[in-house]
Amino acid sequence: MKPRLVVDTNVLLSGIFFEKGNEAQVLKLVLEDRVGLLASLETLEELRETLARPKFHLSPPMSLAMFQAILGKCEVVLNTTEAEIRCRDKDDQKFLDCAHTGRADYLVTGDPDLLDMRQVGRTRILRAAELIRELKENGTRKRSDQGSLPKLKPSVREKHDRFD
Repeated sequence: MKPRLVVDTNVLLSGIFFEKGNEAQVLKLVLEDRVGLLASLETLEELRETLARPKFHLSPPMSLAMFQAILGKCEVVLNTTEAEIRCRDKDDQKFLDCAHTGRADYLVTGDPDLLDMRQVGRTRILRAAELIRELKENGTRKRSDQGSLPKLKPSVREKHDRFD
C-alpha cells in the first residue's frame, strides 16, 4: 500500500515553482501516484486561493490548471474531525485535522508550529527532505503512469524565492 500524505500549501507551492529541491520531489511522487495525497475542502480552498494571488504571476487559466492537476491526484477527505492535539497556529489545524481524519502516514511541512509536534496519532510530521529520505529507505516504487503539471514559463519560476 502506498504511503498517504497530507502536504501543506507552502510545500506544494515550492514544488510547483521550483523544479529542483525536496518539495519538487514530493510533488513528483504525488503526480506519479507513488504516494496518496489527502486533502480536505479547507486545505484545497487555501491552495486555490493562494495560487490565484497576484504575486505568483499566474493567469487565471494557469492558476486553475495547476489547481486541477493537484486536485486530480487528491483523495478528498470530507467531514473532517478534530485531531486530539491542537496546533499553536490555528491556521495550521486544518492540516492536522485532515491527517487525523484521513489516517495519513505523514504530514509534510516546513512550518515550525507543525514540525515541533513531530507526530500526532499515527501521522508523522516531517520536512520534505525527511520524507524523501524515508521513502528511499523503504523503497517506494516508481510507476509508469506519470502525471504532470502545466509548464510554467521560466520567468514565472524566477520571480518566486519564498512563499508566505
